[in-house]
Amino acid sequence: MAALGDRPASKITTREVNDVLARVSETGASASTVNKYRAVISAVFNHGCKPSTFSLPGNPVIGSDKRREPSPGALVFYSPSEIEAIARAFAEGRHRDPRFPAVSDDGRSARQADDRQDAELVRVAAYAGLRRGELLALRWRDVDFAGSALTVARAMSAGVESSTKSGHVRRVPLADQAAAALDRLSRREHFTAPGELVFCNVLGRPLDGSALRRRYRRAQEAAEVRPLRFHDLRHTFGSLLAARGVDVVTIQKAMGHSALRTTSRYLHARPASEQAQAFTAAFTPVVQASPEEVAA
Repeated sequence: MAALGDRPASKITTREVNDVLARVSETGASASTVNKYRAVISAVFNHGCKPSTFSLPGNPVIGSDKRREPSPGALVFYSPSEIEAIARAFAEGRHRDPRFPAVSDDGRSARQADDRQDAELVRVAAYAGLRRGELLALRWRDVDFAGSALTVARAMSAGVESSTKSGHVRRVPLADQAAAALDRLSRREHFTAPGELVFCNVLGRPLDGSALRRRYRRAQEAAEVRPLRFHDLRHTFGSLLAARGVDVVTIQKAMGHSALRTTSRYLHARPASEQAQAFTAAFTPVVQASPEEVAA
């Protein structure tokens, strides 16, 4: 808006669009980020070109320069022991600043409840593969202990519930590690009714996603583990499944990927020795039985 907002849409040129993208790039933004700006501007003009709207003469973004994005590298992920180390750091309150202790017994009790909830949230993120927004929108009616599954139907963004990233509802098999975390949370005193949030603040309202990310960073430091992103907990889920030989289609369904190529990135986690054995078997000649052996 700062660059183009005062210009008539029909007068904006490809050169002006390129200038905007160049200024974004000069801020140090990645090629991916610049391309996202380009996509947003393009979507605006595509809307304006529809006969039912403003009928602009064309989309100047079409001829603009798209940045080349580097090929994605191998995904990084945590081991189960690292996940548990982060969860313990949360549960023990080691991520908190000791200079600001709770001033009352009630305050300490509330903090301990929050810390235990954060610990279980990390476990569910890593052992069920939910995105941060999906975790924040999860309700108890979505948890099927008897059927060992989670129904992921919504996501939270800026405190507003919407559909999941793919727009589809999915059912995620509930591993024992994730089920145990949810079972412990279900035993708390408040906010366990079917329509209430699994992960919530003291008032039962949605957690602040940005504050959660900051707490997660401090818990990582306290646990002395690698400083991976919160989203890498989801990558941990897919990578550990792939490493144990779960097929890529099953992983795709559990993670809610629209395209199989997205899920295929997790195959790097499979041990090369396991793949080498399969390759060896494929290249080993099949020994044909002799007529005498067949007759026998």
